[in-house]
Amino acid sequence: MSSLIRSLAIGGLALAVVACSKSPPHPVPSGEDVQLQAWRPFAADSPWNTPIPANAVADEESDALIASFISEGALFINIDQWSVPVYYIDMAETPTREVYDHYTGVYGRGFEWPRAIPIPDDMARLNPSAGYIAIVDKNRALEWDLNQANKNANGVWMTGFGVVTSLRGSGVSAPWNEVEQPNEAASALPSGFPLSAGLIRLDEIKTGRIPHALMLASPSIRSGEFVRPASTARLQYTGMAPSETGLPLGARLQLDPDFNIESSGLSPSGKIIARALQTYGAYVGDQAGANVLFAEAGPEQLAEWQGLLKPDELAFVFSPEMMARHFRVIDMGDVLPAEPVPAQP
Repeated sequence: MSSLIRSLAIGGLALAVVACSKSPPHPVPSGEDVQLQAWRPFAADSPWNTPIPANAVADEESDALIASFISEGALFINIDQWSVPVYYIDMAETPTREVYDHYTGVYGRGFEWPRAIPIPDDMARLNPSAGYIAIVDKNRALEWDLNQANKNANGVWMTGFGVVTSLRGSGVSAPWNEVEQPNEAASALPSGFPLSAGLIRLDEIKTGRIPHALMLASPSIRSGEFVRPASTARLQYTGMAPSETGLPLGARLQLDPDFNIESSGLSPSGKIIARALQTYGAYVGDQAGANVLFAEAGPEQLAEWQGLLKPDELAFVFSPEMMARHFRVIDMGDVLPAEPVPAQP
């Protein structure tokens, strides 16, 4: 769980959200066209890379869920604080480390012993505020994710949960109750999502298009349940009370495709993000101290985000009142129970 940037909570709003079911206003390139614009992980038919269908319908709980969501305030972007540092590496040129567990025996796929995790030398300079770190080899299409990551006083790297993900697959794990061990469905995030899934990437803003769904976090997260494509719900409740209402992990929100982005007052970068929210939407993947999206936050990206993207890039347009009118939750399908006993301390 992240304790993310906080905005002023605005309560008492229970406005109905306008249903939106028209086609996305921009053509969606595929295959080679996408790769020419910006690198993206996962297969073309992954839920992360699939546009919301024109005939998609709102969930029957959509109005109540949006009312809960907007009660937490406007929509921000986590960049230099509480986001996900991404290190792009060549595994053949990156030293490997053992990386020890904070919690004995608690780890995910690919972190079995003996363990050799590629750790770039410059990673030691970073102490991520959320404890998340993603290490990505684009050529091998592999991602190593760490949660509660830190280098201790003895120079040893530690993690609360580590997992390796193939970026050629769907980016979606089987639910925890359909695998042999629940940890096989888990990830560094409480939803089971890979850390790279749904990030706003520097190259996407530079090329003018985000060809995938985004990842969203909010304080108003339902505990004890999740929906697909999440594979688990491992919320840690430090500072936040468990809730039987609110958005479940895995829910998909959409900005009304009829919302006029060009006359919205958004910056060029804000418009790129808004178009992604119309076409692909955003999946709920974490609990947070505010309503937030996430931008990749490695040292190289942070240096280039200056003047290109700000944490409040969307906040003045994506107010609670605006989101009440122009956001909906897509039909969630079956609601699944979370693990009865938290597997991650």
